Amino acid sequence: MTDLDVRIKAIGARGDGIAEEQGGAIFVPFAAPGDLVNIRFSKSKDGSRRGKILSIKEPGDDRHSAACRHFTQCGGCSVQHLSPTAYQAWKRYIVCQALERQNVDVAVVADVVAGSAGTRRRARFSARRLAGRTILGFLEMGSHRVVNIEECPVLHSDIISVVPSLQKLMDGLLDARANAEAAITRADTGLDISLLMTGEIDLSIRENLAAFAESHDIARISWKPLQSKAGESAEPIVTRRAVAMNFGDVQTDIPPDAFIQSTGWGEQVLREHVLAATKGARKVVELFAGCGAFTLPLAQLGGHVFAIDLAQDHLDALSRAARANALGERVTVESRNLDRRPLAGPELDNVDVVVLDPPRAGASSQAGLLAQSPVPVVVYVSCNPQSFARDARNLIEGGYQLESVVPVDQFLWSPHLELVGVFRR
Repeated sequence: MTDLDVRIKAIGARGDGIAEEQGGAIFVPFAAPGDLVNIRFSKSKDGSRRGKILSIKEPGDDRHSAACRHFTQCGGCSVQHLSPTAYQAWKRYIVCQALERQNVDVAVVADVVAGSAGTRRRARFSARRLAGRTILGFLEMGSHRVVNIEECPVLHSDIISVVPSLQKLMDGLLDARANAEAAITRADTGLDISLLMTGEIDLSIRENLAAFAESHDIARISWKPLQSKAGESAEPIVTRRAVAMNFGDVQTDIPPDAFIQSTGWGEQVLREHVLAATKGARKVVELFAGCGAFTLPLAQLGGHVFAIDLAQDHLDALSRAARANALGERVTVESRNLDRRPLAGPELDNVDVVVLDPPRAGASSQAGLLAQSPVPVVVYVSCNPQSFARDARNLIEGGYQLESVVPVDQFLWSPHLELVGVFRR
């Protein structure tokens, strides 16, 4: 290990400051452009050189006061120290860098739709029972250590306010040195909590959960094995009222620990762009449709939507909402693993628009088959600029033009963001 002074030149795509010293780049977490910092650096297992700040000798103009006392410990945020101007430019840079690596024109990338503190409505906490108490929070950056969270400016106040009480509840549920997770969603009808734990759930635990839900006005509490199988649903233990989300103006009762967009405002921005790009379409195929955040508003426009997802409980929720809102004849669903069996050939004939919102890994196989299809318009919602850029290259090589990319900063102060891209033949 070596201690030295370095000047930070830029911020990388993962949020680390970058200095050029001693023949190569040194990556320095929590450093801002222009900072002169004293660091201790060493080589990581992957061969990269990483530095830890020992002191800030001269702060750069882009350095800003952090919004949270847990910053630099909690691994949830990596760039609270950037000024708003530098932060916005960096977020757009993440998208542009990913596209440039695939030789995609970045002129189509719009300014980032700015995020807001206190609006995130989904969180997954880690819990660990120590000798004296349970720690409940987020993992430290690059570590399995749980940082006990007492505040979080990113999360909606309804979520963070229940954390101390949930921590006490977990004290009585966890054995010594046991681990667990707590997934919390702020639905439109209240909090939905799913506990992922080891062991069996007995009558006393059920009674404790019922009492907790009543005293804290929790809409639903569910239980799921910590090491559960992919696609395994959580078991509702306490349901005091339906857990519902409004997708546009269609109310949908969602299953436990359901996938929804991280913020309500972000979902609305994405939906507006999806609906604008599909205006006039009579036949829409939506891949990775989830509970219907796009499907149901698309069906309201008058066309038919064929919605596909692997999660049967999400599709069941979508179907119930469609029928309850007189949209049943306009929505068809299918449970299908699109990674193993993507849509191909005749399945894509006579389709006006394909909308897809895949997980972080993207949809490489499906993008390749879309590139061979006659579909006029593809609307691609993504939470990973790297996999989006890879799939965009596939579509462009197949004859599509990338018309627009709109980055949406749903993941405040982190390297993650959402985006929506529109491709036309």
